[in-house]
Amino acid sequence: MVTFKDFLIKSKFNVNKAKIYQESYDKIMKSGLFDKNYYLKAYPHVEKSGMDPLFHYLFYGAGEHKNPSPSFDLKRYLQEYPEIEKNNLNPLIHYIDNNNDGFIVDNSPFVLKKKKIIDTNKLYLSNYEFDSEPMVSIIVLTRNGINHLKLLFEDFDEKTNYSNYEIIVVDNASTDDSVSFLKSLDLPITIIENSENVSFSKGNNDAAKIANGEYLLLMNNDIEPTYGWLNEMVGCMLSNENVGSVGAKLIFPYYEDMESQAQSYTIQHAGVKFREERTPYIYGPYHENMYSTLVFSSDVNHQKEVLSNTAACILIPKDIYFELDGLDENYIYGYEDIDFAFKLYKNKYKSIYNPFALAFHHESSTRYENEAKKNRLNYENIMHFYSKWGDFIFKEILIDKINQNHFITDKKLDISIVSKNNKFITKLVKDLNNKGFNVKLIPDLNNLDIGQNCDILISNDKDYDVDKLISRLNTIKVLISDDNDARYDICLEKCENYADKLMDVIEDRYL
Repeated sequence: MVTFKDFLIKSKFNVNKAKIYQESYDKIMKSGLFDKNYYLKAYPHVEKSGMDPLFHYLFYGAGEHKNPSPSFDLKRYLQEYPEIEKNNLNPLIHYIDNNNDGFIVDNSPFVLKKKKIIDTNKLYLSNYEFDSEPMVSIIVLTRNGINHLKLLFEDFDEKTNYSNYEIIVVDNASTDDSVSFLKSLDLPITIIENSENVSFSKGNNDAAKIANGEYLLLMNNDIEPTYGWLNEMVGCMLSNENVGSVGAKLIFPYYEDMESQAQSYTIQHAGVKFREERTPYIYGPYHENMYSTLVFSSDVNHQKEVLSNTAACILIPKDIYFELDGLDENYIYGYEDIDFAFKLYKNKYKSIYNPFALAFHHESSTRYENEAKKNRLNYENIMHFYSKWGDFIFKEILIDKINQNHFITDKKLDISIVSKNNKFITKLVKDLNNKGFNVKLIPDLNNLDIGQNCDILISNDKDYDVDKLISRLNTIKVLISDDNDARYDICLEKCENYADKLMDVIEDRYL
C-alpha cells in the first residue's frame, strides 16, 4: 500500500510536491483510467521492481511515454496538446483536469480490431444447413486452466451455430477450480477426472473411446472460438470427399507485453508445411503464413488441401481416427498431430484448412515448467517422429521439390556445385536453372560447410574432401567422374546432359 511517506521520500522530502503527487495518485485511482493489469503486462520490469504500478507511472512511466491503459491514445493526445511535454505535465492528469472526452474511447483500439476481425469473418460464413446434423464430440484437455476455460466456454452454444454436439473434458489433475467451474456450466459436458497429468495423445484417445459422436473435434483449452466455427468445420467436412481432417484458421490474440505485441492479431495457423534442418532436428514443421497481418488475404482466406492441420482445433471422422489408431502415445505433448497428419496423408485422406472457422489461440505454456525436462521431451518427440517418418518424408519432400508442387514445402530443390572447371559449370548451371532449381556455386575446394538447405551436392573433383562435409545427413552427394567413389551416393559417368541424367538416376534410386 502506498503511503504519504512514500511520496515524501520520492519527492526528496518536499512536502508540497509530495502532496501534489498524492492528490494526483488519488485522482487517477478515482477516475478508473489507469489499468494496473495492463501496465504490469506491458512493462514487466515494473512488476519485477516490486513498485506499485500507478506509483511507478507517476514518477517514471508518464515521463517515459508509457501508456496508462490500452484505451488511452497517448500518442494522439501528446500531438494534440504539445504543452504537456513542453511543461513536463502528466498526460493522464491533464486529461482528467481538462475533461478531454475525445481522447478516451469506449473500447481500446485492440478490442476494436478484434471486433473487426470477427465481424469481417461473418461475411464469409457459409452458414451451412443440414438435413440432419451428425453428432460431434468436442474433446478438450485441461490442467489448471480455469481462466482459459472461462474464455473458451463463454457464449459457447451460441457461437457454434450447431446444435448436435457433446463436450468431453479431460481434466489432468487440476488443483484450481476447473472441475467445479465445468460442472456449473449449462452445457452437455462429460468430465474425465484424471489423478495424473496424462499426455495429449492419451487424453484424447481416452476421450475418443467414450465419445458418442460420428466426428471428433480436438480442441485446446486455450482456444477462443468465434461465431459459426463448428458449423463451418462440419459443413466443410460434409461438402468434400475422402476428408480425414478439417482445420481452423487460428489467430494470435492481443498481447499486452511489448515483446509479443507485434504478434497480436496475426496468423498463427493456416496449414502446416515442412522444411529440413540439420541434425538432430531433421525435419521441422512450420505454420504457413505465420505472423502475417493480412488475416483475410487471398493466400489464407480460401479452403485448401494442406499437408497438416494443427490439433489445437481439428475435426476428424471418428471411424478414421480409430482406423489409424488415434494419436501415437509415444509422444509427450509434441509432434502427435503432425504424426497423425502423415498417417492421413499416407493413407490418401485429405486434410483441409477452412479459414472461415476462425478462432483466437492463446497458446498457454503450462505443459512443463522444468525447462530441462521440456527440452528432453522435445528431443525424444523429434527422434521418435524421425524414426517413424524420416525415410518417407525424405522421399515425399524430394518429389515435391523436383515437381515444384509446393504442397509439403515452399522450398525449391537446392543444389550446390563444387568445381573449378568453368566450362563444365556453365552448362550444368544453365540446365539446372532451366528446371527451376536453386543452384549455388562453390569454387573453393576447401569450403566444406554447404549449409542446411543443400539437397544435392555435385562435384567433379575427387580432391574435394566429402568425408568432412558439413551438411544435412540426407544431402545427396553426387560425383561426376569415370571412376566410382564409395564416399558418394551417386557416381555419374561423363555424358551429354548431366542435368537430365542426374534427375533420371535420382528418380530410379530414390523415388
